[in-house]
Amino acid sequence: MSKKTISLLFIFCAFFIFDALLARAFEPPAFNASANSEPSHKHRLSQNMPQANKTAKYVTSKTCRECHADIYKEWQLTPHARMVRTLSDLDKEQQAVLKAKGLDESKVKYVLGSHYVHRFVTENDGDLKILPKVWDIHTKEWSDYTDPNWERRLWLKQCAGCHTTGFDTTDESFAEAGIGCEACHGPGSEHAEKEDPAYITSIRRMTELEQEMICMSCHTSGIDNSGEYDFPVGYKPGDDLAEFFSGLTPKPGQTPSNFAGDETIEDREKQWHFLKSRLFLASGLTCDYCKNFRSFDTNSASEYLTYDQYCLTCHQDYADHPEESPGTDCAVCHMPSTHMNKKLSIHDHKFKFPENF
Repeated sequence: MSKKTISLLFIFCAFFIFDALLARAFEPPAFNASANSEPSHKHRLSQNMPQANKTAKYVTSKTCRECHADIYKEWQLTPHARMVRTLSDLDKEQQAVLKAKGLDESKVKYVLGSHYVHRFVTENDGDLKILPKVWDIHTKEWSDYTDPNWERRLWLKQCAGCHTTGFDTTDESFAEAGIGCEACHGPGSEHAEKEDPAYITSIRRMTELEQEMICMSCHTSGIDNSGEYDFPVGYKPGDDLAEFFSGLTPKPGQTPSNFAGDETIEDREKQWHFLKSRLFLASGLTCDYCKNFRSFDTNSASEYLTYDQYCLTCHQDYADHPEESPGTDCAVCHMPSTHMNKKLSIHDHKFKFPENF
């Protein structure tokens, strides 16, 4: 074999090897089922939630009060705390509303809401269902709203998981009526027993996404993994919501610009941020049952309310404030409280109100 032939053969082999290495360098990685099954946003989670979430039991907010009396006192004033109540929790004037309407009080199991409207969970054919009757708390009138399919909507399967704390599907019971401390901090039995912050889910240890997931678990649409419940059964604060919740659907008013429809957690984030932006709309909301309950003249014809205008959609008693009160700047006296971490309290985004509120 001539030297020229050997040289050409060497060049050919070198080129072949180089081409193979180059192709290998740019070849996509082999498919790995375990690796690719992880949600795309997994790296955004802190992965440091307490193991107590898996073994702890719900002990209700009254147990939390033993050590956190000041926070408990503030929480009691929030709409979250008063989401689900009984008739005996209402004042006599509110109880009289039902009698005037001719409703059977003995069948009314729960009263929903405390901020804008009252709705009533009643026993019907062995199930709990929401009556198609809405009482406007501020106008003191019955809404003309009606739902011809109300008898087919089951409160325990479609609503209770978000209206209560510690919902258990084994017997469709719950630990606490309303949205209590453990709804945002997870079950607290081990924390209460050991008095150790390592045994409770801390908002401060969460990533921003984990914090948002707590809100998204109830303030976005979806179904659980069984397809039987309209809320993420089994989800606890700090978990990856995407593992418990699917079936995301658009809210009224969402468009392709803010809703992709691919059911990813990123799309769920878009829905949550969309809903937050609607809270200050000058007219109407996106919630199906509460839509258009508020109509407020902004004077400036602005699409969004100012902070004061938002407050005044419900709180019309500002004229009764003491003379030294600013009266026109709600945040001066009612700014959300701050805690040891020097950040605004996130307990229901609440404002502080007088004792008799």
